[in-house]
Amino acid sequence: MKRKILIVEDDVSLNETVKEFLELNGFESVSVYDGDSALSRAYEESFDIILLDVKLPGMNGFDVAKEIRKFSDTPIIFITSLDSEKDIEKGFLSGGDDYIRKPFSLKELKLRIDAILRRMYGNSEKVDLGEGFEFDVKSMELLKNGEPVHLKTKVAKLLNLFIKHRGEVLDKEKIFSEIYDYEETPNEASLRTFVKTLRSILGNDKIETIKDVGYKFVG
Repeated sequence: MKRKILIVEDDVSLNETVKEFLELNGFESVSVYDGDSALSRAYEESFDIILLDVKLPGMNGFDVAKEIRKFSDTPIIFITSLDSEKDIEKGFLSGGDDYIRKPFSLKELKLRIDAILRRMYGNSEKVDLGEGFEFDVKSMELLKNGEPVHLKTKVAKLLNLFIKHRGEVLDKEKIFSEIYDYEETPNEASLRTFVKTLRSILGNDKIETIKDVGYKFVG
């Protein structure tokens, strides 16, 4: 499964250029052109990284980042012509993880994206889950003694989310916002089925149910 990136840039030409470049380099990408659309997509869909312009129609990028941080910890890279020390500080304080100045090279952008993904998942692309299980965070594939274990897309997304937040309690709303795509309706019964599937594969003790809240992955 490809890593998914949200591009928030009102310059249509630049947005399309970045989108084409990312897709040529193996990423899935979604383009929006204003702050309100960025918030909607970030809330409704799961992304691995958000590329966020600051000077946007309506809500500016700094305010968008602050709102996103209320429901998501998806890494944010600001892309902007603002380059004063005060602007850079404001970007990080509003929830940004990195800051790239326009004009920039596409190679530099990819290097920064790759660096964040390494910090998120470690230098190894495979996470050891014990008892012969590994999860390849690049391909979103579960392996048992090196052999693929088939997972449906949302089950793989859920396992990836659990691994990113190992040992943390994830409430249902957080899970819904991360594994369901835009315009899909979250379903608690389906979520229970996804969890049951992972427990049947990895073991019941790997995922704890936190009553009336959500789940915690302890694998």
